[in-house]
Amino acid sequence: MFHEAECRSALSALEAFMVAIEAREIPGVLHGYERSEEVYVFIEGPRWASHGYENVARGWSAYQTSPMGVTGHNWIEGPEMIGSETLVSIQGILDLDYEANERRDVLRLRFTWVLRKDENGKWAIVHEHASQPLADPYGAGDWVTGEGKS
Repeated sequence: MFHEAECRSALSALEAFMVAIEAREIPGVLHGYERSEEVYVFIEGPRWASHGYENVARGWSAYQTSPMGVTGHNWIEGPEMIGSETLVSIQGILDLDYEANERRDVLRLRFTWVLRKDENGKWAIVHEHASQPLADPYGAGDWVTGEGKS
């Protein structure tokens, strides 16, 4: 069963999280995550993952003074949402506007977020995954051809 109201509420929480990132408002960013050791984030790089709220918080605290910053985002595909009363998955492809070392650019990433609602009704991220496709990960080319490509 699709729980549209819950999905929309979780999406609103996610959008507030993105705005906090763009403003470098770290308390607002961290408010987007569940304060749990269950939080598991596959970041876009250079590390593989951050496991647990404290490690995620350490990464975002370092972002505050890093030479790069996300300045905007645009959904290219999605957001697609599935969920229940207490767990929602939001996924899609986003362009992230960013500045790094006095250079502006756009980074396209596919994202998945899983948010869980607590007993007070607050939605928070328990899983986040950012990635890009690899050109030829198995050395076998693209086996989906023609009209079958999506």
